[in-house]
Amino acid sequence: MIDVLPDDLVVQILMHIPIKDAVATMILSKRWRYIWTMLPKLKYKESDDVTEDECKSIWHFLDKSLQLHKAPVIKKLHTELGPRCPVDVDVGKWITNAVDRKVCKLTFQLKWAAKPIKLPKSLYTCSTLVSLVLCDKICVDIISPGSLPSLSYLCLLAVVFKDESSLVGLLSSCPILKGLKVVSNDYQKDSSDSTGSLMIDSLTLKTIFIYDYSGDAFSIENRSCLDAASIYVLGHPDYKTVRSFSSLRIFDIYLNIFTVGCCITNNFSRLIKCIILPYNLNWLEPLMILVQNSPKLKVLVIDGTYLTEDFPVSWNHPDSVPKCLLTHLEIFDWRGYRARSEEKELVRYILANSSCLKVVAISMRSTCSFEDRERMMNELKSMSRISEPIIMQGGYIEQFTINPS
Repeated sequence: MIDVLPDDLVVQILMHIPIKDAVATMILSKRWRYIWTMLPKLKYKESDDVTEDECKSIWHFLDKSLQLHKAPVIKKLHTELGPRCPVDVDVGKWITNAVDRKVCKLTFQLKWAAKPIKLPKSLYTCSTLVSLVLCDKICVDIISPGSLPSLSYLCLLAVVFKDESSLVGLLSSCPILKGLKVVSNDYQKDSSDSTGSLMIDSLTLKTIFIYDYSGDAFSIENRSCLDAASIYVLGHPDYKTVRSFSSLRIFDIYLNIFTVGCCITNNFSRLIKCIILPYNLNWLEPLMILVQNSPKLKVLVIDGTYLTEDFPVSWNHPDSVPKCLLTHLEIFDWRGYRARSEEKELVRYILANSSCLKVVAISMRSTCSFEDRERMMNELKSMSRISEPIIMQGGYIEQFTINPS
């Protein structure tokens, strides 16, 4: 029956099976010999549960199949090579092949035992690329600006930057970039004794995700209006970076001694959703300042999973009820709730002053006993609140619904 289907439809069917199985269809008949070569999306992934010989066959298969592939445009190429990838494999020619075939979305992960490699310069001048994801043993080295006129999303996961100007040069090559994700670590620099900072400068960026526990400073000189940011860092943001967050609509932040300034010095006139992950500081007061300065806030999430048990916290009631509580806040979610006196007072204040609340989700810590969870939930149910209905979910493992009386 499938033999009567047109080639275009068969290609669509083959796109839903692993590439190795799609290539295997070439033995079915003369007609099937080349159908797989027109697949616009290719995914190669080295499995962890194969033998050394099977690994070698995978790399040979990847190399050979890319040579035989004939689709004029590769819409998506996803390649993951693990630690057993031979260090003498010429991975650069695969990238060059993809660029020559007008690749649109490229994901390339390399975890081999050798040093990070530099990818072909042609990658940074690919006019068709709209999404680029680079991971692990890859060295980003751009001496002069490239040209990526179509790139709207860039993701750099634990790659190595040759120097501070490498990321700056890459971003300057992307005139319409909208989304950026950078995950770095202590080994991000090409030289073990080098120090520096993460510098981000873009004219068009709207969404940014930064994960950097190296302790280096970071700077965002974004000249457009940021809409969303996730900031997980252990470094000092400069003044321009802090100010760039004032335009956010969605803010996800690892709140510590380095990033607390981002919360207490801005007026978040557009903010509608905020996720706070506090870590070892008196975080309740900065949180309340942020709430006061966010008049349109609809969703507030506190994730206390990583908080130290005995770290002291305190806060003062504001002179007036924050506007967001009176007019906008609909969802209040607290994960890792301990029910310390200051925490209970904060919950009590939010419940008593929020006119628009629809959902309150309270999750206890995993170390909390069943008896303590029951006691905490009874305390929460007894707190007065001015909006109905409110759904309160309690427990860390078990989740149950409590309807207000």
